[in-house]
Amino acid sequence: MENKKTFGDYVKTKRAEAGLTQKEFADKLYVTESAVSKWERGLSYPDITLVTEICAILNISERELLTANEDVQTRNHERLAKRYLSLIRRFKTAQYIIYGLPVLTCFIVNLAVNHTLSWFWIVLSSIAVSASLTLLPMLFEKKRGLITLGGFTGTLVILLTVCAVFTGGDWLVITLIPVIFGLSLIFLPFFLGNINLPDPFGNHKALIYHILNTALLFVLLLTASIYTNGGWFFTTAVPLAAFWLILPWGYMGIIRYTRINRFFKASGCFALTSVLFYFTRSFTDMILGEPYRFGLFFDFNNWHTQETINGNIDAITFFSVLGLTLIFAAAGVIRETYRTKSKV
Repeated sequence: MENKKTFGDYVKTKRAEAGLTQKEFADKLYVTESAVSKWERGLSYPDITLVTEICAILNISERELLTANEDVQTRNHERLAKRYLSLIRRFKTAQYIIYGLPVLTCFIVNLAVNHTLSWFWIVLSSIAVSASLTLLPMLFEKKRGLITLGGFTGTLVILLTVCAVFTGGDWLVITLIPVIFGLSLIFLPFFLGNINLPDPFGNHKALIYHILNTALLFVLLLTASIYTNGGWFFTTAVPLAAFWLILPWGYMGIIRYTRINRFFKASGCFALTSVLFYFTRSFTDMILGEPYRFGLFFDFNNWHTQETINGNIDAITFFSVLGLTLIFAAAGVIRETYRTKSKV
């Protein structure tokens, strides 16, 4: 504590601010008025067991009492915290009203006009989607991101299902799969990063991400093929998708599982890109049944036809990526040489 005189003056000031006489203050603490007088005159300190009760009566913190000084920063933080909590409560109340009134209104109107609940379910599920993004995160303190993601996905699926049932359409599956695939591409890394998987799966979350999204991609292509009666899944979709999946799978393998420095990893990714790009046009034409030939065909002196323009652009892109491959490979060699010399 501060010196007795300073401490006494502080207690006296706070008691006066609380509107208490020495006797009233003493009665609340079950001590004599003389004891309070001694504290305020700087003749003695109160018993340590009274500190908590004194703070509660004078509406101060223990730190303020022990230092005999206003803890302005803490009080500001507490005030801001209270304002924030009050704002959150008002915001939640506003959302209850904003979402509740349309639901109640549509419920009554739908019953009054149609004598049954029909399009009301579309309104309800639509509002639920909005509420999952704005209201749901405010109802939980932990795992807000995961809960919001789950709520949004669930309500979106319900909305699409209700719309399909209401319209009598057969488009639900072909709509749900790309929606789930898109959400998985964006949010699955966040989901995997916030859950604990048992060994050995916990160390291979990137691999799990690629496996799940690859499976979803092929399910999407198969569903689209069936829905359009195209019959192009095995002949066109599978080989083209598999060809382009080499890129993300290759990147993942190089970045996650190779034990080389980051420059070599970048070089490996650019090298894979250049190889894939070299065969892209010819492989695509071959799968589509178009005339094809492997290799790059360019003439930088001729930019007059679409074929030569495409060939020149392909060549520029290929050589640019190949150049980056060599640059990063050289940087990797320099890095390894410097590291070896440093160890010596």
